[in-house]
Amino acid sequence: MKKIGFVGLGNMGFYMSKNLSMNNYTVGGYDINQSVFQNLKEFNINQVSSLIKIASENDVIITMLPNSVIVEEIWTEILNNIRQNTLIVDCSTIDIETSKKLHNIAKTKNISSLDAPVSGGTIGAENGTLTFMVGGDNETYKQITPLFEVMGNKSILCGPAGSGQATKMCNNLLLAITMSGLGEAIKLANSQSLDMEKFYQVLSTSTGSCWALNNYCPIKNIGPTSPADNNFKPGFSSQLMLKDLSLALSASLQANLNLNIGKKVLKNYQKLVENQEGHLDFSNIINYTE
Repeated sequence: MKKIGFVGLGNMGFYMSKNLSMNNYTVGGYDINQSVFQNLKEFNINQVSSLIKIASENDVIITMLPNSVIVEEIWTEILNNIRQNTLIVDCSTIDIETSKKLHNIAKTKNISSLDAPVSGGTIGAENGTLTFMVGGDNETYKQITPLFEVMGNKSILCGPAGSGQATKMCNNLLLAITMSGLGEAIKLANSQSLDMEKFYQVLSTSTGSCWALNNYCPIKNIGPTSPADNNFKPGFSSQLMLKDLSLALSASLQANLNLNIGKKVLKNYQKLVENQEGHLDFSNIINYTE
């Protein structure tokens, strides 16, 4: 399992493929943006000219792509040309139904597949500290685990096909709600003229403690370095969080659930994106609490 085809070399895929190459895997990359290969040359990422070559010349294929439509298009072409005994893993965040559909197509061709969306953003991708939420069978998961250990510091087999996507959806719903709630607490603290450093010291060690505060504090120059210290340069963009929230709300409708808080937070992200700030980090939502 030394030869890897990596499709999608954007903000996340760039670092993930780099970490694999730097750990003695042979990595061939494919991306419609040809310019990314200039920066990947020094890390021995070989540019592959077509998806047919990706499909027919690798032991493992990993995709990291923007949305469900693109993932389905790429997987369809790959699965139409894939060689036997190749493993294919999707690390994108997409809807559960598309993920299950692609797993089923792979199964009809006797190809092992996993859905393995990630948490950790570009910082985690660069540092090799991502968390992989995996859906699929245990045997395939065990075969791929060494690659997850290079690209991240944790991977969990969450259940059968689609379970990784379902878990990621729940995780990001909670993260968006938590960051929005933190924004309201910050707004209240500012109205009381509180010292933000003292505010952080108390909340980070009290019952209000949470990942959004402790690891990604959205207050400039408070806590560990975060996008707030760099004018909310992502990180994980607000438009991607809006996409993930939309997936969660769509799934809730199919399950006949009413996610009231999620709906309110979704509207705030929609407002943020409409104000041309979708490219900024999702923690910028603290400026959009009502």
